[in-house]
Amino acid sequence: MVLGLSFSLFATTNLNAAEKTSQVITHIDEILKANPLEPGKPAQMVPIAQDDSLSLFVVRVIPGFVLKSHFHKTHDETVYVIKGSGQMPINDKWGDIIPGSLHFNPKGKVHSLIKQTGNEPLVVISIFTPGLKEPDRHFVE
Repeated sequence: MVLGLSFSLFATTNLNAAEKTSQVITHIDEILKANPLEPGKPAQMVPIAQDDSLSLFVVRVIPGFVLKSHFHKTHDETVYVIKGSGQMPINDKWGDIIPGSLHFNPKGKVHSLIKQTGNEPLVVISIFTPGLKEPDRHFVE
C-alpha cells in the first residue's frame, strides 16, 4: 500500500498552536491504547508535545504501509523506532530499521517515512525541529 497523505490527514494536531508545552512523562503503550487507530486508516500521528522549538509525535503505521517520497522545506525530522520493523531509503538505498534504530533527516532531503515490513504495527517517535506551525510535507512524484 503506497500512500501520499497530506499532513492534515496523517496528523491529529493543531499546527497553529504556539503555546509552550508542559513537562511530559508518559509511556508509549499508554499513548497507543488511549489513541486507537481509526478503522480504515493506515497510519496516525499522535501529538505529544509542541512548542516553537519542536513538535513531538508518536507515529503508528499498519503492515504494508508506505508513505510516498517527500521532503520538508523548513524542518529537520528525527525518527526513533520503538516497535516493529521496516525500511527507510537512505541515499537512494533501502535500509532496514528495527527497535532502537535512529534516523535523522535534514530539511530539504527527500525521504520516505517508512516502508513497513513486519507483521505488527510499526511505532516510532518523530521529532520535527523547529516546531510545526503549518504543514511541511512536499511530495516528490
